[in-house]
Amino acid sequence: MKCWSCGRDVPDSVKFCSHCEAELTPGPAAAEEAAAAGALSAMGPDVANELLDAMNESATGEEFVNRIMVGDCPQCGSSNTGDSENDPEIEDPCVGRCFDCGLLWCLDCGELFKDAQFAEHGCPAWEEMGLDDDDWDEAD
Repeated sequence: MKCWSCGRDVPDSVKFCSHCEAELTPGPAAAEEAAAAGALSAMGPDVANELLDAMNESATGEEFVNRIMVGDCPQCGSSNTGDSENDPEIEDPCVGRCFDCGLLWCLDCGELFKDAQFAEHGCPAWEEMGLDDDDWDEAD
C-alpha cells in the first residue's frame, strides 16, 4: 500500500506511516473524487499549474496544506510555517506562525500579532462572513 501523504510504500497492516506519521485511512469515496475532479476542471490552467507545483514541492500532505493555507512568512519570507491549531498555548488554526522568526499572524485577514495580541483579535474577515468568536466556540 502507498501512503496517501508521502507516497511511500508501507505495510498493509499499519495504521500510521513510519515515514511521515500520517494516519493511514481508506482513500476518498467516489463522490469526493468526483467533487475534487470538478473543482480542478473549473480552475484556470495557471491556477491548476500553481496547485500542481505546490503538490510536487511538498514532501507530505501536511506540508502541502501549509503551503496552500498558511503560505510563506509575511515578515521573513520563510516557508517553514504552519498554523497554531496544535500549539497548546494558542490552539487556533486561524493563527499562522513562522518557525524561523517566530511571527504570528491571522491567516484570514493577514494582521500581524505582537505577543498575545491574537487573543483579542476581532478579525474583519470573520465580521464580513457574519461570524464572531462565539460562533467558533459553539462549533467546538
